[in-house]
Amino acid sequence: MKDFKDFMEALTLQQRRKRSIISKKKSKITAIKRARSMKKPPSQDKIDKAVNKAVRQKAITLVDKAGKYKDPEASIGVKTSIEKKADLKVQKMGGKWKKRLKPLIKKKMKDAFKQRQASAKEK
Repeated sequence: MKDFKDFMEALTLQQRRKRSIISKKKSKITAIKRARSMKKPPSQDKIDKAVNKAVRQKAITLVDKAGKYKDPEASIGVKTSIEKKADLKVQKMGGKWKKRLKPLIKKKMKDAFKQRQASAKEK
């Protein structure tokens, strides 16, 4: 699996400049959209994505006992093998973990939303 660093290395200087110009043009629109989405409560889709991410992270931490996955100098082969083992773990235990983690993450996201609402009222 390619990560962000691999994609950035693949771009030429001209492509990076073009991407930079585009992101500068769209920055205000992106900021407005982000502000609007922060005013809305978390949707079921966002909650599900957060749960899936948490389940995957839990599987990686269980499989990677030595902490090699987060090491920046680790080879791609090591990371790939850890991800394969994590995928197997998610297939076996994913449903159970989703069921346990969903209420916790949902509560966490709703609390964060309420806190954003309260801070917005203070202003």
